[in-house]
Amino acid sequence: MNRIILAAILVLCVSCGQASGKPAAAVVSPSASPRASASAEPSAEPSATPTALSSPGAKPSPIPTPKTSPTLLFAVLEAKGTANAWTYTTVAIAGVDGYARAKTTFVPITSPTIGCFGTVTPPSAHVAAGKVYFADNKGVIRSLAINGTVAVAATFPLTSTQQMLSFAVSPDGTKLLGTIFTLPANISACNGAWSGTFTFDAYSATSGGSSQLVYHDSWTKSQNVLALTGWDSIGPIGTYPTVWASQGGGPGSTLGTFVRIDPTTLKVVSTFGDPASCQVWDSVPSGAYVCMLAGKPTSTDPYGPIAQPVSIRHAGGSEEWHFTVTSVNGAWAPDLAPDEQHVVICCNFDTSSVWLVDRQGTQTLFKTGFYASGWLDATTVFGYSGQTESAPTGTLAYVALNSPGTYVSMGFSGRVVGTVRN
Repeated sequence: MNRIILAAILVLCVSCGQASGKPAAAVVSPSASPRASASAEPSAEPSATPTALSSPGAKPSPIPTPKTSPTLLFAVLEAKGTANAWTYTTVAIAGVDGYARAKTTFVPITSPTIGCFGTVTPPSAHVAAGKVYFADNKGVIRSLAINGTVAVAATFPLTSTQQMLSFAVSPDGTKLLGTIFTLPANISACNGAWSGTFTFDAYSATSGGSSQLVYHDSWTKSQNVLALTGWDSIGPIGTYPTVWASQGGGPGSTLGTFVRIDPTTLKVVSTFGDPASCQVWDSVPSGAYVCMLAGKPTSTDPYGPIAQPVSIRHAGGSEEWHFTVTSVNGAWAPDLAPDEQHVVICCNFDTSSVWLVDRQGTQTLFKTGFYASGWLDATTVFGYSGQTESAPTGTLAYVALNSPGTYVSMGFSGRVVGTVRN
């Protein structure tokens, strides 16, 4: 895939457009077409893992069979019956075989209208305590369990299509935080000089209980906004300032400054490192994170290769290990494995592929055609392959670290939320 399409995927997978609709009850779906989506039940047809046909005299393949945890399950958002591939209406818990163990539908949050810009919406689903939590267009947060049980966890009231919701769930699933950012109804300024009444509300709730307003702010000109993105072993995390609107840009347009948030006051406590010198892209449940330092040209050619230093750091900011990759136009989007032993990072344009780098500095290129997007566990990378008109982001696929030279299609498209069970 070329760099333009890849940059678009990185932006669009995060800034998902969402469509409005009437609220609907969350109902567990009993089935779906296998191989076209995460099917609710395994069928008799072969799984997504291809099986090579043997023939007399054929030499065995030198590539080992990819191996993943037999209990591995992850949550995924799917676009069903929508106008585009980023308007998600279905959440499922699936395995790497491409079949869902549980599934339910919801009415997605509508993206605000802001003239010449497009909104970069916060994640509408998170995983915690062996469940996936997802938000609908009324601000109702529900959970879906592996056994198919759907339950209301909290409500952060959405009353307008000009609102953006972010939320986070504690690792044990007992507490939820939410923010609602309300934009002016007729906001439009192609230079970003917006005006009108903006409001920001921060909420706290215990799972299954009512939400409580923690604080309310309002202003008449655009200001920095906080967004919740998750909750690790240390506490809630998010972005501040948050990039909530974009005119296209590159993959960096999906980023804000990564921060830690007080779970009681919902105010920023600290940043992840120094954002001026180390651009944070990803963190893991322990609180460790990966960031990129300033790239360095390797020649006088302004379009020549860029040496990109990458630093893996403890939650407190001290460095665990580091490496450098070199590529035309540099590199971006490093994703840290949950055990902090590997990083995947895009892209080597000479081979149109993605690097896998381990703690010892060994660099391996994944097979061309697979574009890594994150980790399901410490030994399984997920990503996409095979872009088509009906699946512009591609089909979900995975690479097992015991066989980095091959990837396996999962047979359906969607946005991975996170791992529900290892």
